[in-house]
Amino acid sequence: MKHHDSIRIFAPVLLLLCFSRCTPRNPDNFQIPLNKARASRHVISQQEADNLITGFQRGKKELQARLPGNYLDSAFNLPNAEMFNRDAIAALLNAKGADGIRIYLGKDEKGQVRLVLLPVDGKGNDIHTTLVSRETALNLPGIESAKAQGNLQAMESGQRCPPLCKDVVQPK
Repeated sequence: MKHHDSIRIFAPVLLLLCFSRCTPRNPDNFQIPLNKARASRHVISQQEADNLITGFQRGKKELQARLPGNYLDSAFNLPNAEMFNRDAIAALLNAKGADGIRIYLGKDEKGQVRLVLLPVDGKGNDIHTTLVSRETALNLPGIESAKAQGNLQAMESGQRCPPLCKDVVQPK
C-alpha cells in the first residue's frame, strides 16, 4: 500500500513540475531596461540621421575626387557603417561600472577603417576589462583566436558596410 500512496503523491508533483517549467523569453519581445530621459539626450529624427549619413557619404566622394588617384580608399578604406550584434553591445554594457560606450576609429592591417568599441564609466573614462571570457571568445565563429586573447578586451569585427549592407541610406 505504501508504494501506491507514494505514487499518488509524487505523480501530481511530477506533473506539476513538468507543466510549470520556466518558459524561455522570446528574444523579439525582450527589452533592455533604460532610462528614457538619459536616452532622449541622444535621440535625433530619422530625417536628421539620414542627412548626417548622406552628408558624410557626399563628403567622402568629394574628398576622393580632390585627392590624386585612389588615395582615400587605399590609405583609409572608410566604411559607410559597421553592424554589431546585440550580444556584443550587451557585453560592453555589462562591464562592471559601464555607463556607456565609446566608439573609436581604428585602422587594420589591410588599411580598412574599423570601429573599436569600449565601455566607459559615468565619468567618461574607458573601462579596460575582460568583456567575454576567453573560453567563449576563443570559440566564436568568425573571430580569430589572436583577436580574442588577453585579459583586456574591446569590441571590433563589426560587419562592414559595404559590402555587408541591407537597408542602407543612399546619398541624395
